Amino acid sequence: MGQAQSEREISDRELIRALKALADPTRFRMIQEIAEAGELSCGAVAERFDVSQPTISHHLKILLEAGLLVQRTEGKHHYTSVDRALLGSLVATLPRRLGAPAPRRRGA
Repeated sequence: MGQAQSEREISDRELIRALKALADPTRFRMIQEIAEAGELSCGAVAERFDVSQPTISHHLKILLEAGLLVQRTEGKHHYTSVDRALLGSLVATLPRRLGAPAPRRRGA
């Protein structure tokens, strides 16, 4: 139960935004690639996909805005990694939000 206490509460808006971002197959695969590598430069992400650099930037922007990725800058390079704490909170939140409905009272 200690882990549940360390997870931050995610609003419905944040949850929906993250799920929408992950619903795109290219973005989902980007998250997988970045998570597997630990951290990737934007150029390294682009090398792994057969799409244009502007398309890569567009997808990364959506993932960053959804909070799924974090980015650090070193000189002219941007390095991207997965926000594992947010992903953990998403995974923990979904069953609670989409679990069995509360019992309904008769006549209510």
